[in-house]
Amino acid sequence: MNNEPVAWLARNQLVKKYIPISLEEKEKFLPHVLQLYDDWIPLYTHPTKTLTDNEIIEIWSGMETDTGEQNIAFARAILRKAQEK
Repeated sequence: MNNEPVAWLARNQLVKKYIPISLEEKEKFLPHVLQLYDDWIPLYTHPTKTLTDNEIIEIWSGMETDTGEQNIAFARAILRKAQEK
C-alpha cells in the first residue's frame, strides 16, 4: 500500500452534496470544473481482513439457534472477529 488516495469525496457547490470522484475522473476535470467542488476528502483502501474456515465454524458452533436474530448475531460476531486481526 502506497498510502495514496484511491478516490475522493468532494462537495459539489451547485447541488450541495458530496459526490465520489475517482482519481481518473479528477485528473480529466478541466480547471473550471474543479472549481465547482470544494471540501475534498481523500478515500483510502485498507487491507482485507479474512477469517479461516475453522474460525468461522468455531463462531457458528457458539450460536444456539438458527433464527433470523441469531443469523444477525452470527454476522456481527464474524465482523468483530475479523476486526480483531
